[in-house]
Parts: sequence; C-alpha cells; structure tokens
Amino acid sequence: MKRTSTLVVTAALLAPSAPLGLLTVGAGTAHASGRTYFVSPSGSDGNPGTSAAAPFRTIQKAADSAGPGDTVSIMNGTYSEQAKGSNVLTVRRSGRSGAPITFMAHPGHHPVIHPVNAWNGISIHGASHIAVKNLEVKGNSEALTLAGAERDAKKNDPTYNTNCIWAEPNKATGAKPHHIDIVGNTVHHCPGLGIGSRGADHMTIDRNHVYATSWYTVYATSGISVLAAHDVDRGDPRTYKIRVTNNTVHDNETKVKWERCQCYSDGNGIIIDTLKDKSKAGESGPDYQGRVLVANNLSYDNGGSGIHSFKSQHVDIVHNTAYKNGRSTRMESYANIFAHDSTDVRLLNNIAYGRPGQATNSKSRNVDVTYDYNIYFGGKAPEVKGPHDIVADPKLTDPGTGAGADFRLSKGSPAIGSGTPFAAVTTDLAGARRTGGVASDRGAYGFTTGGNDATQGAPGAPTDESASPGPLSTTPAEPSGGSGAAASPASEGPAGTGDDSGPSTQNGESGPLAETGGSNPVLPLGIAAAVLGLGGGLLFVARRKRARH
Repeated sequence: MKRTSTLVVTAALLAPSAPLGLLTVGAGTAHASGRTYFVSPSGSDGNPGTSAAAPFRTIQKAADSAGPGDTVSIMNGTYSEQAKGSNVLTVRRSGRSGAPITFMAHPGHHPVIHPVNAWNGISIHGASHIAVKNLEVKGNSEALTLAGAERDAKKNDPTYNTNCIWAEPNKATGAKPHHIDIVGNTVHHCPGLGIGSRGADHMTIDRNHVYATSWYTVYATSGISVLAAHDVDRGDPRTYKIRVTNNTVHDNETKVKWERCQCYSDGNGIIIDTLKDKSKAGESGPDYQGRVLVANNLSYDNGGSGIHSFKSQHVDIVHNTAYKNGRSTRMESYANIFAHDSTDVRLLNNIAYGRPGQATNSKSRNVDVTYDYNIYFGGKAPEVKGPHDIVADPKLTDPGTGAGADFRLSKGSPAIGSGTPFAAVTTDLAGARRTGGVASDRGAYGFTTGGNDATQGAPGAPTDESASPGPLSTTPAEPSGGSGAAASPASEGPAGTGDDSGPSTQNGESGPLAETGGSNPVLPLGIAAAVLGLGGGLLFVARRKRARH
C-alpha cells in the first residue's frame, strides 16, 4: 500500500485572487432590459401577457413567449402541471450573455409552483442564460406516505419521483444548459431531487432553502446535486464556473430503496458528483476542467452526508457548517463533509459536528486532496487530520434540528479567528463581511460582537469568472493506496442512461451512482459529491459508506 502523506496548507492560500461574490446572480454583467410578461391563475393564455391587468394564465405560455433580456413576473397563486408526466414549467428558450431570461416572483407576491404528478416543478431543458429567482417550489410529499411509496413507486411514474428544479441537456438537440442562476428560492417536499443539474456549466446555486426532499423516490437523490458537469467553453482549474453558495439544506433523506441496487443510498445535503471518469458512470464527454466552489452552506439533519464530493476534481469546499447529518438508520452513516475518489480538492475552514458513531471524514482513493483548518466534533475520530484541523466543541449558539436552531458561533468558540483567509469567500452566510488579515472564522457564519448580530454587508458582485481562486503551495502527494473502483453495470432508466460508479462500499467495492427522475424519461442524477483541492495538497482518501445489500 502506498503511503498517504499529510501536506501543510501554507500561506499560499493568501495568494492574490479577485474575490468571487457569493450573494448576487451571474458574474457582474449588466443585464439588458427587455419585456416583462405577467402570469396569474386568473389570467388567460389568450391575453397579450404584457401587463399585470392582462396576464397569461400559465407560466409555460410566458416561457414560450420570452426572449433574451425578458422577465417572467409570476403573481400570487398556485401553479401545477397541465397533465400527468409533464412539467409545471419547461424552459427551452435561451437568453444570451448579459440578457438572461428571468423567472421570478412578482414584487410583493408569493407564488407557489406545486408539481403533483409532474417529473419536475421547473425543468431547464438545454437552455442557457436563465435565472430562477425568489420562487417557492413545493412538491406533493405531504400528500404521500412512505407505505404508499414502498408499495407503488416505479421508475416510469412521476408521482413519487418529482424533482423541484432540474437542469439537463436537450435530448433532441444535445444542447447543454449553461449560465444558469438559481437564486433565493424555497424548495421543499418534492419526493425526488431538490435542486440539481446534469451536464451543465456556469451554474450558480445560491441562497436557496432546500428541505424535505428525496423522501419517496426510487432514484437515490439529494437536496442539491451537481452531476457530470460539462465545459461549454474553455475550462481552467483556476477559474470558478460552478458555485454552490449560501444555501441552507436540511431534512433531505431517501427513505425508499434505490431501484438500481435495491438498497438505501444517499439523501445528502449537497453533492458534487462525477466530474471525471464519466464513462464509468454511464456519462459521456471529457473530464470537467472548470473549478467548483462550495462555500458558506449550512447543511444539517440530512439522511446522507452534509456535503461531499465523489469522483470529481477541481473543487473547493470551504467555510461550511454541517451538523448531525447521516441521520438515516437505513444505511451506514455518511460523514458530514468529505471527499472520495477525487483529485485536486480543498476542504478548509469547515465545521463538522457529528452524531455519535458517525464517520468524521474518510480517506479513499483521493489524490491531492487537502483537509485543513476544519473543526470536528462528535462522531468517530477523523481518519485524516490536517496540521491545523481541530477536534473540539465549536460552541455553536443553539444548534439543533428544529426550526429555532441557531448555528452561529458563540463567544469562546475555537472557530473564531483560527481559520485561514480564503480570497474567494468575502462574506458569510448572513451576508456579513468576513474579516481580513491573517485569520478567519471557520464555518458558514463569521463571529461578531454585540450578541452576534451580524453586520450586514452589501452583497458583493461576483468578479469576472477568469479570476483565479489562488494556488495552494504544497508538496505533491503520492497516490493513495485505496483499492481501485470497480464499475458496476450501467442500469437504465426510461431514458436508457444511467450512472454506474459510486463511492466505495464497506468491502471496498464501488456502488452505482444515484440518479433522478426526469422530464418525460427518467434522468440520471449523481449523489456522491467529490470534494477537490486546488494545487498540491493532502493526500487523503474519503470514503462514503453505503448500506449492505
């Protein structure tokens, strides 16, 4: 077995890097003004739709009318699919650079997109330059039961497999979704996926609240999932093109056996999945070369992991707080935050608060993966521990799994001022500016005095995507001695495609990836998220556990 070396994160983390804003849509490009289309359940698709007095009745009519720079303003009411197996909204028309098509709640209104027997609440089907903002997508899980799902859920029936928001390639044209901003939405109670993408690029998933998803699907899904990203332009490991930032995800869990293996799997908070070795997962195309930022997320009380990366590369998982995930009793507990079978991943400044007996992190088939400046508490001893990692109570204000839980840092927390500055993350989950200098607070929230009432900083506009996240100066690590992954046969959903490689099982073999139901045919969706490190780093192997079967 080849040795695993621990590499110190050096001051090179302070290398200049234009900060990448985490609180706004897009990349700071001015949006061209366009026409606004209005939608109301009291309207008519025979109306012109260009005034609040004469709105369309369906969001689909507005989507089929909108062009670059246009806005679809959705007014109060509940919107469901027109026919079983369709989507409430299918977005096929694209915007253009600087002129996206935006779907948003009408100012002062609170519309609800409510898929009942749909494959998706919102499907972005090969479209580009699309923004989905400030909407509520509420699935139908509250009207379903676990007993009903265990008895009646099927691959080809959307009833128990509905996703909330899903971006995928157009199967007819091959067009990949890109420049997609999913921002400020409340997404919940979809029996399938919360928010996810397959084959997408230039994706921002920011400031969403995702909860109570994935309960009843026969496809192993998660709260937020990025699967098999595809470079639609030049990919550069120094450039962030996908951002999963400032989200709160909880109560996402798979409670029904995955149809492919007849085992329980996933239900993670956030996963980054199969950005490399795609052919082993039934995907096609080269390895993704852009960089992924997963930052300032709060992930708690999910069935699987809080945040993890699987078979991925060029990923930074920084300044996140994960609390008592791995709650599922149907499978072996996943770690809170970890990487598996990944390359060039950094896991820094995170807080991982585990359940008794829960894995803290893991080491399996990673290359150049760095764990450092994290705080671990509860659960088992870390399998991998960086030179600045701490095992201690992070002293969160009032942590828990209920509605009143408070995950901010309290006075005396070892997370205060003990992290390392990370140039791409300039604010915290509350929008407060992170302090500069030689130290940073660990976790999703920065600490402030005065009762920890965070001083709100104005949202910073993202810089140009060519900005480098900064190199990591370390000694190259040797490849890990983990056992090689054995691809399992690809299984077919209605689309005839499937993902077939996955994190290691207890016996060191690999299991298949998860997938999700899709619009019309079922679409694959990966679960295991791979946490990657920039530059040379710690050679750790992170292992995601799966139930015996």
